[in-house]
Amino acid sequence: MVKAINEIAHLMDIITVAEYVENQEIFETIKTIGVDYAQGYGISKPCPLKIW
Repeated sequence: MVKAINEIAHLMDIITVAEYVENQEIFETIKTIGVDYAQGYGISKPCPLKIW
């Protein structure tokens, strides 16, 4: 399902973001599929935004 959605989005010139990337296995899988960006605890823990 993720691969199909990613391919359709790319055909429409839409950048894709994978959410809930919780571990290295998921990260490697989405890289293989060709997803453009990733977010989740497997990438980095959430951190507060600093307002200047």
